[in-house]
Amino acid sequence: MTRSVAALVIAFLALSAAAVAQSPYTISGELRDDAGRLFAGGNVCALLKIPSGLNVRDKTCAVSDSQGKFTINIAQPGTYQVIADKMSEHYMPTYLPFYRVSRRPVTEVILGQGTENQTATVTMPPKSGLITGKVIDEATDRRVPNFVVWVWQARDPNARTHLVVNGQSGMFQLPVPPTEPIGIRVVADGYEDWVIAGGMLVSMAGARKGPGALVVPAGQKADFAVYLKRKTPPPDDTSDSSRLPAPIQLSPADSQVFDIFPRHTRLEWNPVPGAISYAVEIESCWPRGSEEKRRLPDDGECINPSSYEEKYGLHETNYEFIFKGAQPGRWRVWAIDSNHKPGMRSPWRSFTYLK
Repeated sequence: MTRSVAALVIAFLALSAAAVAQSPYTISGELRDDAGRLFAGGNVCALLKIPSGLNVRDKTCAVSDSQGKFTINIAQPGTYQVIADKMSEHYMPTYLPFYRVSRRPVTEVILGQGTENQTATVTMPPKSGLITGKVIDEATDRRVPNFVVWVWQARDPNARTHLVVNGQSGMFQLPVPPTEPIGIRVVADGYEDWVIAGGMLVSMAGARKGPGALVVPAGQKADFAVYLKRKTPPPDDTSDSSRLPAPIQLSPADSQVFDIFPRHTRLEWNPVPGAISYAVEIESCWPRGSEEKRRLPDDGECINPSSYEEKYGLHETNYEFIFKGAQPGRWRVWAIDSNHKPGMRSPWRSFTYLK
């Protein structure tokens, strides 16, 4: 009797497995990139169209093989959109509203009686751009450990997403849709919001952002040094007599303009008694485009500062580097004492390369 029951159970399981394996509907085909090349390892999903849009929760997916081929087994008939992604490489799924790219065709397949097995060629979405950066308390120059980065499409503020950061690094990285203008807001408790969305922001540290929205092309990166202003200023620590004074900067002169290429730059400063080493911070700034010229005064402030280089352990009173582009930049320096305590930072000095 026991053997008979066991045999029935095995037979039932085998029939169930066969039923699952033999889905009544399939979508098969090839996955290709924008250049028409076969794309391996992409996640290809079929999403049922419903009155409210797409049924993202119950999507059915398959991974393309080494030849770019895929087969998706589907349980019910209907009209499906077939959308691919590979988030690990920043090919983001366009069924998420924030990553939807306008004027891009979508593959649709109808499954039903007589059309149970359909084929389709699916194209990968364009590779996302990246926004990266660090968030800094402008009064103390320390990283802000806890903050939220909100991003949205300028044409549709409801197409948005966000990133919550909790950690001492104060760093963030977020993929954004290429070709689509976006707005950015950085929010942290106790600080004023930092926004790129058509307004202007000026901070004590000279961290002015430019007006308008931002476009990050596919596969490229926009980096930011986000200086947040406290709603309640902290106590002034400039009276801390235990810290070494800021070095006196010598060269280049503030607001120096260079009309040379390559952009070989030499920074020089006076020695500080008691210093065992020095640290230098260099940031790049956005060029003043037509919109910035129209809406921002030309007062030498850095527009959208971006970290370019930080160098520690310098034992000379100079540092040389090659700057990144024909655009403005700025630099500052500070001394480190025998207890490895950083001294007061010098003011920012700006420079501009024309070519």
